[in-house]
Amino acid sequence: MQSNYHYTVMKDEAIESLLIKDDGVYVDATLGMGGHSLGILEINSNLKKIICIDNDMESIEIAKKRLTKYDQKIEFICGNFKNIHELISEKVDGIIVDLGLSTYQILNSKRGFSFNDDSKLDMRINLNQKLTAHEIVNTFSVTKLSELLKDFGEEKNHYKIASEIARERNKKEIKNSIELSNIIEKINKNISNINPSTRTFQALRIAVNDELPALSEFLVNSIKVLKKGARLIIITFHSLEDRIVKRFFKLCESECICPPSKMICDCEKEKTLKIITRKPISPSKEEVAENPSSRSAKMRVGMTI
Repeated sequence: MQSNYHYTVMKDEAIESLLIKDDGVYVDATLGMGGHSLGILEINSNLKKIICIDNDMESIEIAKKRLTKYDQKIEFICGNFKNIHELISEKVDGIIVDLGLSTYQILNSKRGFSFNDDSKLDMRINLNQKLTAHEIVNTFSVTKLSELLKDFGEEKNHYKIASEIARERNKKEIKNSIELSNIIEKINKNISNINPSTRTFQALRIAVNDELPALSEFLVNSIKVLKKGARLIIITFHSLEDRIVKRFFKLCESECICPPSKMICDCEKEKTLKIITRKPISPSKEEVAENPSSRSAKMRVGMTI
């Protein structure tokens, strides 16, 4: 499958926040189609290096072609960004993370991320892992599936949808995205301005790829590889992700984690991050008009101290 177009969300805002400098080393920890890396290099090709990380080898191969002009400035690494402290061996001047799916992944019929076609229920970012959305949908108990939809999709009708999935799979195996979407639409009937399947598909994708624990691990490990004064930029696309980032930033900026009831601080907590964006940055109206899928994006920026 070819990827001819991918909109890089808040590209200008993110690159400006990085404060790119000559001879700097930067990490694009979720490379995708390489839009942010390309933008960084177009702004300042005098930087020392960009380290591009992605858990999807297919995405890396596509990005390599897009970034051919700057290949001498780029190091590509296939791996999970949660292990950033093991994947790279040097301190860096900035890290950018875009937690959205790429257009290539959404439109690739082999992946099953889209509820608008008959793609198989896969949803793996790393195709070497075993767990798929197909396995979850066809084997998880109603209770386990319901909890998953509630916790990872914030789906109000989580138990009804889980029960309907169980009823349908007892008749026949649920094989593709359209079959699953049709089941969900029996429960979610024009309840909002988003597709009825959106929250369920989000929950399945998060569960398959263990996304929330991976994000938490990444945040902790990112501090280990950032130089003092370096920038950490995170672009999230739903409240679960943003909540994790917001809490982590606040924890890093705090100088005490003792309980309020304690009169004298003895936690020896050190402040490791300064929050640059007290409120998250959102895409401009012009960007949302051009790329409606960016409407839910939020960008938070921190600086190590």
